[in-house]
Amino acid sequence: MAERPRRPRSEEGSAIAELVIVAPVLLIVIVLMVALGRIDSAQGDVESAARAGVQAAVVQADPARAQSEATTAAEGTLAGAGLTCTAPGISVDTANFVAGGWVSVTVTCVTSLADVSVPGVPGTKTLTATSSAHIDPYRAVS
Repeated sequence: MAERPRRPRSEEGSAIAELVIVAPVLLIVIVLMVALGRIDSAQGDVESAARAGVQAAVVQADPARAQSEATTAAEGTLAGAGLTCTAPGISVDTANFVAGGWVSVTVTCVTSLADVSVPGVPGTKTLTATSSAHIDPYRAVS
């Protein structure tokens, strides 16, 4: 019996099979990169708000005014950045508000990641930043 010559296997359809396997993985990686980028950007906005708050507080003459101005500056910075925080927490520490002392502002923000919904990515992320600054030792503080 004579053997029939074998025909080489065709590679038709292999590209489609590879695409079906690789596309979901690539899509998940892209969405995770977007989510991580948004979290990093939001963390930067929260840090900017804390810095703005401490900068506004450190130039005030009394602790009550420092707390008020720090809160206003931090809220304004968050609003200007377009960051949506559900009830942002702004804590101003003026316990050492004396010439040569320091002021500290902590901003906490719970932001939503609902539009980047992928398994493994939480629906919200709590971001916190603290900034401190020294009060000029040669200025009058009441």
